[in-house]
Amino acid sequence: MKENTPNRTNNLSPGPGATNASTIDRITRSAHDGIDSASKAAHPSVDRAATGAHKAIESADEMAHQAAEAFDKAGIKGEELLSTSTNYLREHPLLTLGLAVGTGYVLSRLLASR
Repeated sequence: MKENTPNRTNNLSPGPGATNASTIDRITRSAHDGIDSASKAAHPSVDRAATGAHKAIESADEMAHQAAEAFDKAGIKGEELLSTSTNYLREHPLLTLGLAVGTGYVLSRLLASR
């Protein structure tokens, strides 16, 4: 007796799904190769940019330290100048009073003429 069995294809022969799978694999491999090539090409540029940024930060840091030192020196000089002038004015009170009166008179004349 013969049974009606549907025709079955064996798993060894490629079917329509196998063609799609190999195409997808080929596209995936091609995409990975493209990404790898782009990564290799971009790597030196990224390294140069990182090196340049590192140098710029070091330069800015050095300039900030120099500026801080200059401000410290200027602050010390300003304090020394103020201390010296205050001592001079205390030692010569009549001269200080004369300078203050003379400066006030000159300023009043300059401002009154306008």
